[in-house]
Amino acid sequence: MADGERAAFEAYARTGQRRLYRTAYLLCGDTEGAQDLTQTTLAKLFQHWRRASRADNLDAYAKTVLVRTFVAERRRSVRDLLAHNRNAPRPHPNPAPGADLRVTLLALLAELPPRARAMVVLRYWDDLSVETVASLLRCSESTVKSQCSRSLVRLRARMGDVQLYSTGS
Repeated sequence: MADGERAAFEAYARTGQRRLYRTAYLLCGDTEGAQDLTQTTLAKLFQHWRRASRADNLDAYAKTVLVRTFVAERRRSVRDLLAHNRNAPRPHPNPAPGADLRVTLLALLAELPPRARAMVVLRYWDDLSVETVASLLRCSESTVKSQCSRSLVRLRARMGDVQLYSTGS
């Protein structure tokens, strides 16, 4: 890689790292996982920087790499976990009525399958269109709509009436 390309990547990594980390944190639900996912994404961008730097929207390209890496890693993790832990019951946190809505919602998001979680985060936290989410996850728009709808129903059912979704402010 030429010095100019390396400098361009380093400049992008410095400015784009926070945006990538924010989405990674929402997807992973913990700081260590988000840091790992962000670093993996930046490593993949570095590896393919010539192609990435020519993208019309570099931030969208990076977010695509981030989301696809998250889904692939979680799919592998879930498959490995299921192979080792077939019958272990999974504990479900029961949110307390006074719990902070954000903490409660992050805990409940962790219960969603990786792809559904990615759809909800991209659609509602990152405020991306159905078309954009479908493109990022390589699926149809109807899949995004149905998965988001089912995920929201599941989240609402698990939340109950946690202060009617109020943060108390």
